[in-house]
Amino acid sequence: MTRPMYKQFRSPQGWYSLLYPANWEHMVVEEIPAFFKPESGGALQFYAFESKVDSFDVNQELENYLKIHGIAYDEEMVAEFENEEGTSIRACEFRIEDREWLAYIIANQKQMLLATYNSDEEIGDETFSDLSNIISSIRFL
Repeated sequence: MTRPMYKQFRSPQGWYSLLYPANWEHMVVEEIPAFFKPESGGALQFYAFESKVDSFDVNQELENYLKIHGIAYDEEMVAEFENEEGTSIRACEFRIEDREWLAYIIANQKQMLLATYNSDEEIGDETFSDLSNIISSIRFL
């Protein structure tokens, strides 16, 4: 019998689900899920937000997040894409104090996720591919 390549995760609030590699682990601390590959120096965390009024502006939300960390927003450094469900995704990579960071804003109208991956190691191609697959698999419920 072959091992599954991915496991499914459903958020504690029941807002979203995602797939993550079967060789990764996860834990939830104070309703914030974290995913990580054992023996690696990085973790992917998800923060969920809901708007009672307006739809989220993914570009503005990413700009706000970067500003908090003292990083100027530069459209040239932002990757823009949508998953199969039509969810808007923005991604950006940066470095702060010898740590590599990836920040993702994932929004579908009035629901938004901020996903951050940070590591004390360089983010290799395999990890970057795993992260892209996780982010692309997100479905708002």
